Amino acid sequence: MNPFWSDFLKLLAAFFLGSGGLKLMEIIGDKSKFKRERKAVKEDRKEEKEDEVKALTKKVDDLTDAVKEMNEQMSAFRDAQKCVLLDRIIHLGQSFIQDGEISFDDRRRLREMHDSYHNGLKGNGDADAIMKAVDALPLKNHN
Repeated sequence: MNPFWSDFLKLLAAFFLGSGGLKLMEIIGDKSKFKRERKAVKEDRKEEKEDEVKALTKKVDDLTDAVKEMNEQMSAFRDAQKCVLLDRIIHLGQSFIQDGEISFDDRRRLREMHDSYHNGLKGNGDADAIMKAVDALPLKNHN
């Protein structure tokens, strides 16, 4: 073969192989860049989810603390209400016992208070003796 054509074919082969090689390197580089970007997006999503979980966990913790505080307050209110009802039942009961009689409506209201104290608020039975004495009282005549 003529050395001119041989050199020309070598030059042509080098040109096409060089272009192909460059293109192949470009494709490999693009694929690598795509993988890196995709990995970064996945990591960003993971971080966003972790941040959301942290925020939701904080909200749940805050709500749990608020519910605990409300329960403590309700318990204190319940205890205070028990004290007030017990005092009122004993005071009224002693008054009716001293009078020696009670009206039907007064006894009904006192029974409702005692029921709220004893059953609703889980009173300890301190008013049971007074209520037994009140129940034994004669009813007032409405003449």
